[in-house]
Amino acid sequence: MKYYSKTPEEWKKYDEEKEKKDNLRKIQKRRQRINNLIIIFISLFAIIVIISSKYYFPRYNFGDSVIINSISFSILASNKYTFPDNLEITVNMFNTGSTVKDIKIDSFKFIIYKMTNSASTTFYKFEYNNIISYKLQPLGNKKIFDLNSINPISKIPNGNYIIETQFNYNGKKIKLKKEIEYIHTIKYNIYLDKAFYLTNEYPKLYIEVKNYSAETKNVNIIGKLKIFTKNRKLKKEIPINLGYTLLKTLETKSYEINIPPIEKGIYELYFINDKLNQAVYIPLAITDNVEKRLKNINLSVDTYLFYPINHLFEGYFYINNLNFKKEKFLEIEGYTIRLINLENNVIVFNYENDEKKRVYISAGGKSIIHFISSNPPVKLSIPGNYKLIFAVKSNENTIERSMDLYVGISK
Repeated sequence: MKYYSKTPEEWKKYDEEKEKKDNLRKIQKRRQRINNLIIIFISLFAIIVIISSKYYFPRYNFGDSVIINSISFSILASNKYTFPDNLEITVNMFNTGSTVKDIKIDSFKFIIYKMTNSASTTFYKFEYNNIISYKLQPLGNKKIFDLNSINPISKIPNGNYIIETQFNYNGKKIKLKKEIEYIHTIKYNIYLDKAFYLTNEYPKLYIEVKNYSAETKNVNIIGKLKIFTKNRKLKKEIPINLGYTLLKTLETKSYEINIPPIEKGIYELYFINDKLNQAVYIPLAITDNVEKRLKNINLSVDTYLFYPINHLFEGYFYINNLNFKKEKFLEIEGYTIRLINLENNVIVFNYENDEKKRVYISAGGKSIIHFISSNPPVKLSIPGNYKLIFAVKSNENTIERSMDLYVGISK
């Protein structure tokens, strides 16, 4: 057996490498000690703050929500309401823990203040001094107060309001606040009469204005249309001045505008009103070719597969673009929706639409064709198996989608 030793140069290199590794280990240990000291310091600081808060901050006041002993209390309300909206406001508690909690709430107050020039006046007040006892299950949620159930409030004056609630929870004082805004305003909306247009057509735009206030308003309908390319370059700007019009409370008026022809492309169309600081947007699709053959598309339906008996049927009906690189500019001649009870061979619902319609679908996207909800109601009063058939036709072909549903008795 032979043994090999290192040359002096190799031993020197070995010693240098060993020294580097030893120094690196020392640096890492030093960093670890520093990190541990930082963690210990932060933990001690947090404990001191928590302990001190019990003595120096006996009232829990942390905005519109707070968690005490794994129970979350919160004011649930929108930040903004528009006339004539109801004030949908609730005070809720939620058990974030894994055990049942015994809850006792007393001295409950709910107040809405109206803010005016840095001062406040009481707009609404509710008090309940009796003790409320409740066992809150793990991950359970319970409404402590529901304004809509106690006293529905709507159509209130324009301005800023502060919601405040105070109560005792198991002997601890809780105070929550939330600021909301109730707006009286004029709102604009825009829409087109077709899903897309040809390069030689004048797109027809409707500007809709509505008075969301308690008073009749004399509105100056003025602004500008701006058409941008996909790259946010301004393609066209059109000044709009339709004069003054009187609008009663919640009254709507609509105005028609023809936009000059524009070259092929997908654009963003904005109506901007600087006075009200409003901008509303819709896409504007322009093409030089209409597709009348239904290809590279399919149909889909968004609905439940199981319905309890006597419930209303509801569903969304779509055309889907299977091409993920190119938009679709379709012209359909109509569509049908049919719901059949198979056991009795009974047509429960039959809808036919023979209206010619343009359908624009973005690359890989979908476009809604029809929606069924409570108007008109489709009541599923016959139990059993159903067949839902959705078909779309063009001048050249028809495509169809069918799916099975079941209506039964829920337990």
